[in-house]
Amino acid sequence: METVRPRHTGFCFGVRDALELTSRAIEGGLPTLALGQVVHNDKALEELEARGLGRAQELPPAGGPQVVVTAHGAPPELLEEARRRGLTVVDTTCPLVSRVQLHARRLAAQGLPVTVVGHAQHAEVRGVVGWAAEEGSPEVSVVASPEEAERLPWRARRGVVSQSTFPQDRFQEIVGRLRGRGEELEVRDTTCPVVNQRHREAVGSLLDEADVVVVVGGRGSANTQALAETCARRLPTFQIETAAEIEPGWFRPGQRVGITSGTSTPAWVVDEVEAVCRDL
Repeated sequence: METVRPRHTGFCFGVRDALELTSRAIEGGLPTLALGQVVHNDKALEELEARGLGRAQELPPAGGPQVVVTAHGAPPELLEEARRRGLTVVDTTCPLVSRVQLHARRLAAQGLPVTVVGHAQHAEVRGVVGWAAEEGSPEVSVVASPEEAERLPWRARRGVVSQSTFPQDRFQEIVGRLRGRGEELEVRDTTCPVVNQRHREAVGSLLDEADVVVVVGGRGSANTQALAETCARRLPTFQIETAAEIEPGWFRPGQRVGITSGTSTPAWVVDEVEAVCRDL
């Protein structure tokens, strides 16, 4: 079966750097514990965990292992508590996530209510909310849909940032609704340019050339899910984590299969998926 693949797949630079920093921390010989998933892809973490990387949702007690803050960042109170306990912190926060935190802090420092467009339970959003509150914002809210935006109370002024992996078109739609909930918006488009690029490639070329799409990435990856949703608006789309999940019944003879991936998916996993599809 013929396959079509955009120019950019595999890791983004933020995921690559987070994995490299974690690998170096393990090489130092100290017990190492990640606070959650360093990145949202089990395949990307298997090697690190085989080398001794642990995973937990809470800080260890004083004198415990060094802790890895994931690429999604962390709220200030967690970093403060880690310092209080004397723990060594390996901070792998993606620079583009740090940018979201910085803009949220600056808006909060102006005394503005801050609205974060994103998913409230996502680790990145929890961290951004924490930084805005720490900087003294009088109100921090999270919305993930136009309907949620319309339910916010009216405010004369409001600052707005976005979860980095939130789709840019949906962010702009929500911003449009927020304009009806106040007089003045200070908007910072903090969506990730790498994620935006993959969406543009999907809409601009992949969907025009393919008959069916396979999106490769972890089910816990927000940007992978959003990419699959974008593709599914136009073509039959299947999201998988590994090539072992491919089902021949998804395809018909003569179809062209478009293959793309989230930013935390290893390139070799995408290669395996493409090879299996070509052999169908």
